[in-house]
Amino acid sequence: MHSPSRHVCSAASAPTTWYHASAKRPFARTIPLVGEVWADVVVVGAGFTGMSAALDLAKAGLKVVVLEANEVGAGASGRNGGLTCSGWRHDQKWLEARMGREDARKLWLLAEEAKADLLARMRDLQIEADWAPGQIFAAHTPGLMRALDEDAEFMAREYGYERPHRLDREHVEEALGTSAYHGGWRDPSAGHVHPLKLLYGLTQAALVAKADLHENSRVLEIGVNGGKRFARTANGRVVAEHILLCGDGYLDGIEPDVEARVLPIGSFVVATEPLPITSPILPHHDSAMDTRFVVNYWRKTADHRLIFGGGEKYTPSWPKDVESFVRRNLVKIYPDLSAIQVTHAWGGALGITPTRLPFLRQIRPGILSASGYSGQGVVLAPYFGRILAACVLGQQRDYDVLDRMPVPHFPGGRALRWPLLTAAMSWYALRDKLP
Repeated sequence: MHSPSRHVCSAASAPTTWYHASAKRPFARTIPLVGEVWADVVVVGAGFTGMSAALDLAKAGLKVVVLEANEVGAGASGRNGGLTCSGWRHDQKWLEARMGREDARKLWLLAEEAKADLLARMRDLQIEADWAPGQIFAAHTPGLMRALDEDAEFMAREYGYERPHRLDREHVEEALGTSAYHGGWRDPSAGHVHPLKLLYGLTQAALVAKADLHENSRVLEIGVNGGKRFARTANGRVVAEHILLCGDGYLDGIEPDVEARVLPIGSFVVATEPLPITSPILPHHDSAMDTRFVVNYWRKTADHRLIFGGGEKYTPSWPKDVESFVRRNLVKIYPDLSAIQVTHAWGGALGITPTRLPFLRQIRPGILSASGYSGQGVVLAPYFGRILAACVLGQQRDYDVLDRMPVPHFPGGRALRWPLLTAAMSWYALRDKLP
């Protein structure tokens, strides 16, 4: 059974996302790999993780070759909602219970450093990615509002994290422009970006640093032959000392251990026509997400469009009409937008793990992988790319605690993981509807 990632065409041939329509690619098209070349490092995947790693490695003087199956931005890094979130998919209490207090604190500090590092890199590399601060976490039931309050109290008391402030029902309605939620918390240090502009900026910087990029060069096989590691495409091969697997949900058939832990699921997004300047929706240009397990997330662009993501698919059978699929979630939150024009609708694959924690491991000597960001990739993926680069350079930065994160295999193996996941997700989707 093919994964959903097989159903995502290149950016050139797929229906255009709003990101591709609004971001100018600052570098020329690259040619596919032909023949055999040698490198210090071959990077598989030109998304946030891969281009971030390539940039650091090329700046360190290593010969780096990046192989991208489609075009830069065709995968999740060029299709996501653009939200830059704090922390992880689980709260710190969850992490403390499973990893212990010390490791949980290390992970919190790592996530905070990743967030700061992203802003610093955009500034230092002069990447204009439409960064806007502020993110609202909205509770869709009273019980989950109480849970958010308890978590905020815990974070302030135990971690000294006092940046977020509480929004009661009246204030969250004003901040979001909808009465659909019972309250929420606003984190001013989180926010949102134009993800494709960010990716283009990282790629341009890596190319300036002399990294080699080959688009339309899907890796079919990695391995070791005669003591040399290699990555093979249809028309060429890179022989390298190190292989970095950075394709997240797009690594079909390359490495069984990664596929056993990282499953691609379909996520879907629309962009509307520009909202009126007087629209009550997100008047302060915050981004927003809610407490549903199948999360809704949204934000306004610099030209006042609404970017809205809602709904997931766990099998390769994706909706034929993405706009209608997403709109039904949009109008539950904003009924007045039932007739608004949607100018762009698209889907993409993102990698999730059984515990929703990223999977960063040395698969075998000389082969490292980072993937499974489970919706947190805008902040985490660029930083994990830097961690991979540091490992190659012998620095081992933050690797040990990430290696201890619990990321087991999906139950059922490759053949049964989709039906088992679909059954589980259907239950969680039903639970979202309960008061």
